[in-house]
Amino acid sequence: MRKIPFAEWFISQDVGPERGAAIMGDLEELAATRGRIWFWIEYIRTLISLGWRTGGSAFILAMVCLKLMFGTVVPWLMAHRTPGLTDPGLLGESSPQVRMLCWNLSLVTAPFLCFAMPFVLIRFGLRDRLTRLSCALFLVALPVFSFRPWFMDLSGVMMILIFAAALISTPWRKPLAVLAANCLTAVVLKVTYFMLQFVLPTKVFSRKIYHVPGPWAPFADAVTFAVAAFVCIRLHRWLLERRASPGIATAAGATYA
Repeated sequence: MRKIPFAEWFISQDVGPERGAAIMGDLEELAATRGRIWFWIEYIRTLISLGWRTGGSAFILAMVCLKLMFGTVVPWLMAHRTPGLTDPGLLGESSPQVRMLCWNLSLVTAPFLCFAMPFVLIRFGLRDRLTRLSCALFLVALPVFSFRPWFMDLSGVMMILIFAAALISTPWRKPLAVLAANCLTAVVLKVTYFMLQFVLPTKVFSRKIYHVPGPWAPFADAVTFAVAAFVCIRLHRWLLERRASPGIATAAGATYA
């Protein structure tokens, strides 16, 4: 059977080029005796079986988690916040610069982690270092939405300690780089969207920046996180994924025999 480059490229986007080539090689070898119809049936079945971990399904489920998070969990935390932020908290009032650094760090990264954590958990699994780092930072950053000074101070300090530990530890340095690159991508795109409200006509952005975002906000959010997800998959494949072992082809062949 003649090779189909597009089919191999498409399946490689989810499982990597080495494993994708191995799977396609097995399918094409067996299709030589079983026919083209069998090949396409098995190809579609393979895509479906791998589908729960594809970038597209992970993105959709992560967006659902993001909406649920900001529709249920975050409003509940904010409903139990203190009336003001005058409590001395963990850092006290003697170090306002450190406090603002901790608060801004948590408030900027927490919304992104609400998307990144479920995305990498679904896409790469719990055993992946990037997933473990994202889960740890998500659990640490989430209390910042309570707007309780003690929680906000503690959240910021713990995030800084996790960042420092990841930078020092060689196995965790690359996962931190992937997560930081994705966070920066999302922040830059989000800031760009808000800045465009001052440039484009009011028909495009019907409300001002200091009010509720305009009708293009859901589309902008989808584009922002879609680009961040694409960057995440590419950087993960480039920095974290190892070359497939020689046994992959044998295992794949046993699957389709």
